[in-house]
Amino acid sequence: MLWLAIFFNIITNIGFKYASMAEKNPVKYWTILFASLIFGFLNSVCFTEALKTISLNTGSAIFFSLTIVGLFLVSYFWFHEAMNWKHITGTFVIIAGVILINAG
Repeated sequence: MLWLAIFFNIITNIGFKYASMAEKNPVKYWTILFASLIFGFLNSVCFTEALKTISLNTGSAIFFSLTIVGLFLVSYFWFHEAMNWKHITGTFVIIAGVILINAG
């Protein structure tokens, strides 16, 4: 369930980005925003279910870290946003942290 929560959270944020790009078209803006909120709800349900089997500390660390890494990749490859060495280094630090949390 945690992986689904991460996936839905990334989809939610992609939707927020698209909604922000559609601000001149109110119908498109609200449609995308509403759909994003539905994925946000699904994310919350899946994360809550995941917490039945893992601790909040571990679940939150993995959830938020991998969401950040996923959004880093989406923003670079999908939205063609600029990245510098600080973004890349920070992403690898996050990945190392997730590995350490899972190893402990």
